[in-house]
Amino acid sequence: MELIFEIGCEELPASYIEPALKHLREQFVEQCAAMRVDIDDVQVLATPRRLTLLVGKLAEHQRDLEEVRTGPPAQAAFRDGQPTKAAEGFARAQGVELAELYLVESDKGAYVAARVFQKGGPVRELLPEILTTVIKSFHFPKSMRWASYRETFARPIRWILAVAGELRVPLSFAGVESGTTTRGHRFAAPGEFVVHSIEDYRTQLRGAHVVVDTDARRQIVIDKLAEISTAVGGQVIHDPALIEEVVYLVEDPHALYLNFGEKYLELPDEVLISSMRSHQRYFAIAGQNGALLPYCAVIYNTPVRDPKVVADGNLRVLKARLDDAVFFWEKDLAKTLDTRVEELENVLWLAKIGTMKARSHRMAELADKVAQALGLDQSQASIARRAAYLAKADLVSHMVGEFPDLQGTMGRAYALKGGEPDAVAQAIHEQYLPRSADDALPQSDAGACVALAERLDALVGCFGIGLVPTSAADPYGLRRAALGVLRIVQARQYSIKLSTLVTLSLEVYDQLTPGVLGKDRDQLVRELLDFMATRLKFQLAGEAPTDVVDAVLAAGFDEVLSVQGRVRALASLRSEPDFEPLAAGFKRVVNILRKQADELRAGAPAKDLLVEQPEQALFEAYQNAKSRVDKALDERNWQAACEALIELKVPVDHFFDHVMVMTDDQALRQNRLALLDALRALFLRVADISVIG
Repeated sequence: MELIFEIGCEELPASYIEPALKHLREQFVEQCAAMRVDIDDVQVLATPRRLTLLVGKLAEHQRDLEEVRTGPPAQAAFRDGQPTKAAEGFARAQGVELAELYLVESDKGAYVAARVFQKGGPVRELLPEILTTVIKSFHFPKSMRWASYRETFARPIRWILAVAGELRVPLSFAGVESGTTTRGHRFAAPGEFVVHSIEDYRTQLRGAHVVVDTDARRQIVIDKLAEISTAVGGQVIHDPALIEEVVYLVEDPHALYLNFGEKYLELPDEVLISSMRSHQRYFAIAGQNGALLPYCAVIYNTPVRDPKVVADGNLRVLKARLDDAVFFWEKDLAKTLDTRVEELENVLWLAKIGTMKARSHRMAELADKVAQALGLDQSQASIARRAAYLAKADLVSHMVGEFPDLQGTMGRAYALKGGEPDAVAQAIHEQYLPRSADDALPQSDAGACVALAERLDALVGCFGIGLVPTSAADPYGLRRAALGVLRIVQARQYSIKLSTLVTLSLEVYDQLTPGVLGKDRDQLVRELLDFMATRLKFQLAGEAPTDVVDAVLAAGFDEVLSVQGRVRALASLRSEPDFEPLAAGFKRVVNILRKQADELRAGAPAKDLLVEQPEQALFEAYQNAKSRVDKALDERNWQAACEALIELKVPVDHFFDHVMVMTDDQALRQNRLALLDALRALFLRVADISVIG
């Protein structure tokens, strides 16, 4: 039989819907599995006013249950051949007679067992419990109660449609009884109608001005945007996130365009786009040359007799927004960015650290130091210093106060208007890149230095005063900041150590805002490097097995550029037949050295004390491998370095098969330990393969 389950409610926030649909499917599938109910062809659909579950094939009956369940140990279940309370309780719990219990043997001895059989019941009788459990299990970022009911949901529920095989599934939630009817569009077709089947459900809703299928609604939106852009001779600016949001704001998509006038094109493009997108959910349109046109596309929900009425109303609202933007723009241009930096003295960043003005000075100094550490020329360092100093100035502008998402973007625009070099303006914009895991990265060295300074100043400052992220909260975005540092270093191919970057930031703090960081410097560096190592591990998790990543990180991660190359090279050799035996041999090396740490002496092994052929062969193989590894690492050829280490498998095995490391001769013993230590050091230049396997 088919199942149609729909939760009808007041308009849901668009951002709630995708997670709710995922939860709806997962919970229903989980409940059916627990109840031994076979299902197939499960779909979840949504509009702003409904969350829908459609099941094309739902079993009429549960699967029969037949299994053996074990209970208490035999010695606890029987005494002198008579059943104890433990046996009686177990039998009662399983629904069997005492005489039906029997003994089974296991590794831990004899246990009482019972063979349980349950005949599958009608699924229709189970559906009320299943669906009630599903609807009660929803969790939203914010939930609400209504009337006098204690139940919560994202928005008040107005109806529940629950039909299985054309019959009503009885259940209730927050005073709403389930029924066999649904409702159409709130304004165009608000009446109720009975639903008999899935096909009937889709068809009747379409006739009631509701496109319930999410994919179909999305395609309608895309097609209408294409029609609009063609009509005005342009192209809608690609904005998948806005399309997804609009799809969950409408049930019956309609479209029109607005002509807001060319005078507003004097505003920066980002301001126009943000004004249209953030407040009104309008789509900006660009011409063939990429410049914005004085048009935007509007998707609206209700069919109307005269679309001009809708257009005029939307245009009035949009022009009011754009007039505000023009006012903010002109007012902001009346002050220079240098003046605004001074105003940052009134903006507190963190109570224990100080103001945004102090942060601007630290970022400028740090960006300069980073540029020098990277070997950039003085002109690039000067650009980075100037851009970092001005980077936060737009935070006190009227435009950013109205449109916070334009931080950095407005800084770039004001810098250009104020006569700053293009490179400085671009670096101001790039300070926030990347904003997310798949966002663009800084394209200039100066911008990369500013972006690194911005993140390092936040990381060192927050860790320095104890604002460390927890598993449940990261209010200052430090995980994102650390990942940004890693991605920038990787993308720009900077040969700089993480410890160097952290130390430079610490030096700037001590120089410009001394005494604000409470932690011991060495401890702070260790904590930050460990934090970044964890981010690096997560970043590489999708590229290689976890133990390969762990092996590489255990050998060192300070030079970020080498980590990814070593991981890929080691992962590619993981399947080689000699790899696993070599890992086992190296683990033996590590274990011996750990146990004999007290006897280990610094220095290379003495060749004249290598008296047996296997240890002489291992020493020669080690020297050859070291030469190859040195050359490979100099050339950053991680594959060649790993291949050189793999070839040590045979001499290592031969050594352990024929040489007694812990001989009674102390000189020979210490020399052999020195040989193993040299071998360990060579491997640890690439990876600690003892953690693999």
